[in-house]
Amino acid sequence: MSIEAETMAGSQSDGTAAGERADDEVGARAQAAAPATVASGIAGDFDAWLALNLAEAAPEGAIAPFPPEELMHNTTGLTATRDFASHGVDFLRALQALSPVPLASYRSLLDFGVGVGRLARMFHGFSGRYVGMDVDARHLDWVGQNLAHVEPVLSVPREPLPVADGSFDAVVSISVFSHLNEQDQLFYLQELRRVCAPGALLFLSIHGDRAFARARTEARIFEMLSIPEPELAAAQPVMEDGHGYVFIRQEGHLTSAAYEYGITFISAAYVHAEWSHFFDVVAIGSGALHDFQDVVVLRAR
Repeated sequence: MSIEAETMAGSQSDGTAAGERADDEVGARAQAAAPATVASGIAGDFDAWLALNLAEAAPEGAIAPFPPEELMHNTTGLTATRDFASHGVDFLRALQALSPVPLASYRSLLDFGVGVGRLARMFHGFSGRYVGMDVDARHLDWVGQNLAHVEPVLSVPREPLPVADGSFDAVVSISVFSHLNEQDQLFYLQELRRVCAPGALLFLSIHGDRAFARARTEARIFEMLSIPEPELAAAQPVMEDGHGYVFIRQEGHLTSAAYEYGITFISAAYVHAEWSHFFDVVAIGSGALHDFQDVVVLRAR
């Protein structure tokens, strides 16, 4: 459902000696715990599971398979399996930090915009229901054939989600709301409200105030987003003192009559003012994904 290359903005590794020592320690822990980790995946030792996914040579069957390079690049802009794994690890760690309970403890989880499983791969060993939803049948074909714990579900742009009311106690969505126009955003917030059980928690990533600030001040980020400078400049008063929602349409393979694709910036003020009509706003993890995208945590009423 999304191209997520922009989440690479702050994904460079920690080059400090302390960071390297920490990685070595976690790697040793993963190696020691390997048999149990292989068996339980996300349901086992969390840190060891993350480290195992970053290992140079994980035991056969220990981690979920990787998608082919073409699909990987189509959905994320990445081509190397190690980078794909690293992103999944980073995202899972960020979500775990924002969740009040272990991610493995949710009963029924919707991955809205599953793509080819960059995050879903990390839920190997999940014992609940894991629904991976996307608008691209090619992505879902691969997910359905390779990620046994994922139930693939095809959705149609701007049509009700094909799942029953109150189905989920958790929703994760990475790099979907960061690309929607406002009309589609409101439609999908309403649909997510419908399919969530009361008390369900949602973790939705957006280009928030942190991403906008970096786009305005860092040439590398601006170039990566590939949006016209005049439109970015015009967005500043809207983000800082105005409506707080900016959609800059882009042409590409995801833009069609049925689905507008672009770069969307959403201010924290907008989230509190508008998203609170649908959910309780629990928190906004500023720059939670690679010091770039925010993760908005919501609770269903």
